[in-house]
Amino acid sequence: MKLTLILMTIGIFTFGQTTTNKKIGEKIEGNFLGNGKKVIASVIKTKEAKGNPIEDGTPAEYEIRFSDKKLKPIKAGCCELILINEGDLNRDGIDEISIYQSPMNGCTYAMETYSNINGNWKKIVDRFLIPTGCDGISKDDLQNKIFREKNQIFYLEKDMSEGNGKLIKKKVNLK
Repeated sequence: MKLTLILMTIGIFTFGQTTTNKKIGEKIEGNFLGNGKKVIASVIKTKEAKGNPIEDGTPAEYEIRFSDKKLKPIKAGCCELILINEGDLNRDGIDEISIYQSPMNGCTYAMETYSNINGNWKKIVDRFLIPTGCDGISKDDLQNKIFREKNQIFYLEKDMSEGNGKLIKKKVNLK
């Protein structure tokens, strides 16, 4: 219950959502090693904020740590975040992990996706912005931001060029 209240306070999810889903939240499960065994990924605050970061203070810092120590942590920096198990997007037998992160100030969140490639976390979907208008986002909408379709990975981004915020599908170019 405590986790749900925190998430509603920072506006990540809309009201009424719970955090018991093992594929999205501050703690998720996944096949992050590719051996079929479930590993838990958890958001850990590594540095407390001091003062207001907008007024010369320092923001809190976070990283993602794993229950299996073979996996290196992912440094996430500032600010609070939610993890999403995207499943095996690139068909390498290993689940990918997305980070949905709140801004230091304002209502435009960021999202990026990582894959464990040869023991190192590599970003496969570059950071893109998600303007929320300070409203929460549903877990379903968040889970569907990045997806695989016809052997290609895509993400949905709001087109703010015309001010209507229409969702557009963008292709991910895997390196």
